[in-house]
Amino acid sequence: MQSKEFYPYLLHAIAEKNVFPFTSRCNLGCIFCSHRQNPPGVRTFRLPPLPAEQMLDLIQFLNPRRKVVIGESATRLDEGEPFTHPEAAVILRGIRQMLPETLLAITTNGTLLTQGLADELARLKPLELTISLNSSTEHGRRLLLNDKEPRRTLDAVRRLNCLGIPFHGSLVAMPHLTGIEDIKETIGFLAENGALTVRVFLPGYTKFAPDNLRFPLSLWDEVTAMAQEMTDLTGVPVIPEPSVLHNLTPEIYGIIKDSPAASAGLLPGDIILAADGKKPRTRVEAFMLAQNAVSPKLQLMRDGRPLVVCLDKKEGQSPGFVVLYDMDAARIEQIEEEINYRLSVAPLLLASQLALPVVGAALKSLNIEPIHARPVDNVFFGGSILSAGLLTVDDMISATEETPFAPDLVLVPREAFDHKGHDLTGKSVKVLEKALEIPVAIV
Repeated sequence: MQSKEFYPYLLHAIAEKNVFPFTSRCNLGCIFCSHRQNPPGVRTFRLPPLPAEQMLDLIQFLNPRRKVVIGESATRLDEGEPFTHPEAAVILRGIRQMLPETLLAITTNGTLLTQGLADELARLKPLELTISLNSSTEHGRRLLLNDKEPRRTLDAVRRLNCLGIPFHGSLVAMPHLTGIEDIKETIGFLAENGALTVRVFLPGYTKFAPDNLRFPLSLWDEVTAMAQEMTDLTGVPVIPEPSVLHNLTPEIYGIIKDSPAASAGLLPGDIILAADGKKPRTRVEAFMLAQNAVSPKLQLMRDGRPLVVCLDKKEGQSPGFVVLYDMDAARIEQIEEEINYRLSVAPLLLASQLALPVVGAALKSLNIEPIHARPVDNVFFGGSILSAGLLTVDDMISATEETPFAPDLVLVPREAFDHKGHDLTGKSVKVLEKALEIPVAIV
């Protein structure tokens, strides 16, 4: 794509999301890379490594009160390995100079984390890394990542631990290719070397995937159970993503070692009833209430018994407990506001198959019957794809054809649209509104 096409997406990522993309370049060839499975017609944008001078000019659009995210997917820009940018260190120093207290959160595959670069990063604190390790075995790294030097990333992880640089681990679980023991060994390696948490991404494939990447959906249950098992075994929260949830109960999933939550004696399975007297409506809200407060007092339920603890922490500091992601309470409020603003008496909320149970729970909290939520099948991508971010306008049109009532408003998931209101095929939400002949709101 031409630079004039990707640039608005770059600006939106920085100014609205506090995500600072470096480049779409990558130095590995991951077998599970989603870009290889895209159907024809998908409109994404590749970001070349822009000159450092141009990148430094964009720092002014970052919010210094929010962490700056580097190396994660943003809008329609293809994510890459940030340290393939030839001036990555220069850009990072520029960000730190202009935002001296802001947390930098960098996701990297770790292959380029030399001793020199690691020393540089240690001087840029506050900083935390996410290492997309995927496998800690030579066989697994060659198979999954086409990594011709499999030991270099393992050395980098050990290096971070020695330098005291906080980091999280992540991996895409492919037990049908590597075996479940490879995944357990990888999680164990990360835990032994100081990872604060480990995210385990459930695998997926589109209808365009080769046969060797396909698997029965029962594999997700196996991986989710393994994540819980490894959490119990290592004491490090091993988080399956996406999480398949059926309620909004603010239950703690895991505790980070040496954190405020650990010092206060919180345990996995504790249910947060209130934070400084405010009752959370979702897991996400419980976490945010605790994170945004100074030494919050938490009312808990543990094994059916009430308990009160106080977390010794600063405002904005992580409380140190982990919850599975369900729904931001602000999103529930937005849904309610749209319904009230439109004077809707028969709203229809379209949701991905994965999110439908929590969406139904959110509607119930608004005294709206769950029948008003409907799943959207991902026909465009097909395969095992069940997430909202890959839904298209045409998928949504198909989902409304057999609605058991006549809606007067349709609410659609914001993950499916960019800041211009276009889906991954470039089709506008206005097309959906015209096809249904009723108002449509993105929430």
